[in-house]
Amino acid sequence: MHTAWTKKGSSLPSDRIPSRTQTPQPAKAKAKGKGKEETPPKSKEVRALEKLRDDLRNASGRERDPKGGCFCQARMHALSTHTPICRSCGLILCELNLPNFACPHCNEALLTPAVRDALIQTLESRIDETLAKEEAERQRAIQEARAAQGAFPTLSASGSRSGTPDVHPVNQTHKVLSLDSKTRKVKVSTYTPPAVSRAASTEKIKQQQQKPEPEYKRVPAPAAEVPCSSAPLNPHHRPWANTRGLNVTYVPPGRA
Repeated sequence: MHTAWTKKGSSLPSDRIPSRTQTPQPAKAKAKGKGKEETPPKSKEVRALEKLRDDLRNASGRERDPKGGCFCQARMHALSTHTPICRSCGLILCELNLPNFACPHCNEALLTPAVRDALIQTLESRIDETLAKEEAERQRAIQEARAAQGAFPTLSASGSRSGTPDVHPVNQTHKVLSLDSKTRKVKVSTYTPPAVSRAASTEKIKQQQQKPEPEYKRVPAPAAEVPCSSAPLNPHHRPWANTRGLNVTYVPPGRA
């Protein structure tokens, strides 16, 4: 006697049908370097905004600037757009005094936690806007290059589906039909556009990225002691005397 659970010698048709289940095989990993889209290099403005955003996230605000800051009080450099003044000591801050560092004079934090979070959100919005603007300019440059080579512009629907614009082949030969007004015959000629070299532009972008940032001249902190002259006073040089040897001239006040 055989039951439905008997595998050997079972009389049920369902036991005689071979199983078609297959063991799932792991998906093959894609080859490295194939099918990977190259992202355009980031501009100097985007990299500067991202660095400032990351520095604000990772800093507590109490760290001192390793370069010592700048004490020009916005007379040599532009006024800081993020922290124009220290709210603890009143020092006027130029653009070289970054908001993620403490005040170079009193060593107090320049931003409160709430203001720092708001500044991070503002930087993220500026990064998104800058990336969108640069992408629009890049797409416009591609369309202009394609039009200069004689290619037809692609529709927006097809471009949005694929995600990447179709690149027109470089140095493709075109056939041009022209009608001779005298002989009334059609003339077929070929035209090859000049080659568009992108290696030079790519190399130029890489050189700009590797170029170090210019080092600005910083005004050091004033001396802790007030400089005084040790020369003796001459009574004949009254009411004013130049005891420090500076190239200055005394101008007496005018009488009314």
